[in-house]
Amino acid sequence: LALPLTTCTDPMSGFFCIPKKTLAVGHAKCNPVGFKIGLELMVRCRCKKVVDVPITFRDRVAGESKLSMKQNVLYLQQLVALYLDMYLVPIVLLVLLALYVLYYIAKEVLGLL
Repeated sequence: LALPLTTCTDPMSGFFCIPKKTLAVGHAKCNPVGFKIGLELMVRCRCKKVVDVPITFRDRVAGESKLSMKQNVLYLQQLVALYLDMYLVPIVLLVLLALYVLYYIAKEVLGLL
């Protein structure tokens, strides 16, 4: 779901680093929620170059995952916010264009207006 936002293949891995200069671009807009701070920083700070470094996960020895349905809902809410931050202008323009097309069809083609 985050693919259009970043080139990173696993933006929620939890292991990341970011130059101070890049962090300065968007740190004021960051709203890190849960364990998705890497994704938040990549999008809000407009990270252009993302390099994935593979890591190998092993079976959990102790404890259990903190991933719950609540975390899934928070993730979807965060994605909406990030998409709006990244693509708000194109989204608004697309909606305006769609409204204009509907108006034109209603007026010129159907003669309703």
